[in-house]
Amino acid sequence: MQTAKRVMILAFIPAAVLMGGCAGTDLKPVASFGASNMLSPSGYAETKISDTQYQVKATGTEATPKSRIEKIARARAAQIAVEQKMKYYKVTNVQVGALCEKKHEFYKGGATAGGTRQTVMLDVVYAKEASDPSFVSAKESFEALNGELGNDVIPSEEKAVAEQEARAACGQQI
Repeated sequence: MQTAKRVMILAFIPAAVLMGGCAGTDLKPVASFGASNMLSPSGYAETKISDTQYQVKATGTEATPKSRIEKIARARAAQIAVEQKMKYYKVTNVQVGALCEKKHEFYKGGATAGGTRQTVMLDVVYAKEASDPSFVSAKESFEALNGELGNDVIPSEEKAVAEQEARAACGQQI
């Protein structure tokens, strides 16, 4: 009988440890380096203006700091250069904004929550040769930015500030 109790207690210890470890975890997601789509609007998208010009837009989650959103946009800009076999690129313009989503109610009941997301849009020029010092190496830049994005740990305080900034940009209460 004692052996059965010990086995049951030992079986519950790993579960208790796992649950206890999650108690303090901040579950608010931040945008990752990936393409945005209808189901997941956070991430990057681009528009080709010409063979050597693109507009790259990155959208975060409510909890994504602007600095990370811009890093995602810059990493995608560098990745486009690598894909297009352009050695260099430069960002000529940076626009910061917000995407304000309204709550949608369905006629048969239910609703989607409204939300706010910060955005960063870059105007980017590509070149095979650097014609001025403002051009940067695409390959080196992409490797560095992609590495930083993969290793970023965003503290919960920064996530809270990002949420407040996004709500303020959309005129919502903080």
